[in-house]
Amino acid sequence: MTLQLVSRIAPQEYVSEVKAYDRLADALKARFIKRVLFLHGTKSMMKAAPFLPDLKEQGIDVVDVLFNGECSTKEIQRMIDLLKSEKLDAIIGLGGGKVLDTAKAAGYKAGTVPVILLPTMASNCAAWSNLSVLYKDNGECIGHQIYPQQTSLVLIDPRVILDSPINYFIAGVADTIAKWYESDLLLQQANRKSLALYFAREAARQCLEIPLHSAEKAIQDMRNGQLTDDWTQVMETNVMASGLVAGFGDEYGRATAAHAIHDALTIRPETHHLLHGIKVSYGIMVELIIEGKEDEMKRLLPFYRALHLPLCLADLSLSGISDGEIREIAEVATRPNSLIQMHPMNCTVDTVYDAIIGLEEWAKQNTVR
Repeated sequence: MTLQLVSRIAPQEYVSEVKAYDRLADALKARFIKRVLFLHGTKSMMKAAPFLPDLKEQGIDVVDVLFNGECSTKEIQRMIDLLKSEKLDAIIGLGGGKVLDTAKAAGYKAGTVPVILLPTMASNCAAWSNLSVLYKDNGECIGHQIYPQQTSLVLIDPRVILDSPINYFIAGVADTIAKWYESDLLLQQANRKSLALYFAREAARQCLEIPLHSAEKAIQDMRNGQLTDDWTQVMETNVMASGLVAGFGDEYGRATAAHAIHDALTIRPETHHLLHGIKVSYGIMVELIIEGKEDEMKRLLPFYRALHLPLCLADLSLSGISDGEIREIAEVATRPNSLIQMHPMNCTVDTVYDAIIGLEEWAKQNTVR
């Protein structure tokens, strides 16, 4: 299988350390940035504020903007309009994945202005990747867009992320392990020799091995408020290793079936309260059914139980849906523009429908409720 291979490996600069935010003012000055749009959520700003420098005292003008909640076309355009009307030099995004994705989209589309990201959670690789997952204003996922522009700077203060909601961290772990399963067949079947693909596969391997080995302890450390090596390693795996898979591997390292299932689940309002990575973790199990990898499912079962990840429709608040509604999810998952079209097994509506039904039976046989 020959896919596109354009490596967009990493942010231009990445710093993960206690007091990382202290570097912000100097980093802006080094980029000749004098006026910035500062996009953030309410809760994320409350967590980060004690550690942030006063940029105005450093001679940098700040236009403070509260995020509206969705990385949507409307919200992105609002940021673009502000960047242009206020003649701003850069955009800073502080918060979770949707805030960061909005900042990346607006920065690029406003004319490739520099993007600085300050993630306050480790729930996905949004701080690392050069793409945005796009949503309608009602929360329905409509796909993703990749940009040729890398993020200029990422600053992580581990203390801020340690103080973030644990359920977001767990969702990040779930989203991270998907990197291995979604890229596995693509990278195995690559018919080209490339060091970039080797690095992509090794990054994907760490996306599985580090969480399986250390995530449970890291989650407990987070509950105890302890900034340990295990927690730091898992946190950076969520952000860095998961971003490196597609960063090196491009289409060989992209999301496929598990994320396609996530996207399809977003048509059901009952699932909107569930975090991205939680729905993806269900998609992993559907993908493994499609690939006939029951041994791998059994390997993951204790991990899923420990992290309370979903194994059936009931776990997604979808216990009462009909066969027709399940088929509708399968239809959305296999649309022509769906990520599942990247999967090498040529998945059809029936493939996905049968896998969802098959997972229901497997879950009954392998879980105790």
